[in-house]
Amino acid sequence: MKKAIVKIRKQRYQSFMNDTAYYYTDSAKIEFIFTRGQTRNYPWHVHTRHWTAGVVRSGIVTLTTDAGVRRLRGGQRFFIRPYEPHSLSLSPECSLLVLCVDSVGVLSTEHGALHEFLRHIPLFQDQVQPLAQSFALACAENPFSDMPARRHSREASDALISRSVQAVMLLIKDDPNKFSSIEQMADHAGYSPWHFLRAFQKATGITPHAFKLLCRLRLLRDLLRSGTASATAAVSAGFSDQSHMHKVFKRHHGMTPKQFTQASFRLEL
Repeated sequence: MKKAIVKIRKQRYQSFMNDTAYYYTDSAKIEFIFTRGQTRNYPWHVHTRHWTAGVVRSGIVTLTTDAGVRRLRGGQRFFIRPYEPHSLSLSPECSLLVLCVDSVGVLSTEHGALHEFLRHIPLFQDQVQPLAQSFALACAENPFSDMPARRHSREASDALISRSVQAVMLLIKDDPNKFSSIEQMADHAGYSPWHFLRAFQKATGITPHAFKLLCRLRLLRDLLRSGTASATAAVSAGFSDQSHMHKVFKRHHGMTPKQFTQASFRLEL
């Protein structure tokens, strides 16, 4: 049976290696993504947990953040903190390697599990390991924090607002269906709906609704990878129906939920 599973995984890997492949581990909260050969546009969003490092192998990647627009070419790298709003646009001939690591996972493993994880990936080892080194250096230059990156430039009063906003964020991360309205979120944070909405957008660069959608997509990804049926996963993640889930997922990931599942490869060290 084990040999059969390995054979199936090899077939899946070969069928998707010309497009996109996700390698991930649940224990260390690490994900490695390889994509090439297709135009992709990832809309304005934030990563709720992950520190992200990427290297462009070929083509052009357009990265947009609060700091401006960067056009990255072969050999250039980028680094994105949790809660840093950004969008990515990949040219048709683009080849991109991306490493995502949960902040808690990195702190607990001190990068040892990271290198062990990457050693098991059968792709571009000459570039994967340097990417890990670059990631470690970038993390050293950007102190770990679960607070939005922009808090460091605020006055003390704004920092207090950020903490109340963060409390709501953490609840939504744990359960994307926790709040059904802006009014409920605002009440939990202790502000009026207008004040809360303004503070939330100032802290994250996106609306509470957009943040909830991103958390639903994260939950959906986990459910799909665990083998949950698509229709059941859609309901559990808070989507109105499977059709709505399919449309939103494809817009954010550039592939269908089924394609995502087939392109995902779990590695446990």
